[in-house]
Amino acid sequence: MRKSTTIPNNDAHSGIFEDFIIVSVAITSSPEVLYQLVTDIEHLSDFYPNIKFKRASDGPLKVGSIYYTRKKGSKTWVPYRILVLEPNKRISAELVGTDPLFAALRYDHRFFMDGDYTVSHEKVEYTFRYGIVGRIINKLIGKRLMKKQIFNAHLKLKEKAEKPSV
Repeated sequence: MRKSTTIPNNDAHSGIFEDFIIVSVAITSSPEVLYQLVTDIEHLSDFYPNIKFKRASDGPLKVGSIYYTRKKGSKTWVPYRILVLEPNKRISAELVGTDPLFAALRYDHRFFMDGDYTVSHEKVEYTFRYGIVGRIINKLIGKRLMKKQIFNAHLKLKEKAEKPSV
């Protein structure tokens, strides 16, 4: 039986965000492998198949780097900026452009050991656009759909990280 783990304290959210989602999954892989997978921006579509990703520039990913996302079928690329990179421990980024759905979004993805497992722990803070209408959408379906998408991405990360190398 696995023992209880203390999750890094990032559960409060700041004033510009109206809501947040937290997902944690135990994975039989090293933090180094997980960090490498989630910092490979061009391949994040492996985990989020309905979203395309691209880097703004070549070279190593660093704090301040910009990358773009685009929902499949959309023509609009939305920019994000890397806020924190702690090798094999953490990546955090925030929305810095105009998104059709979100007024604000920031995620913080951490990796830490728990016995034989690495816990992939992600917090996404967000505010939907459209004021009261956005808040109603969030309460009715938005939060549930986002949590499902993030949880499924973590399951795909788990699957890829635990797959034996050929």
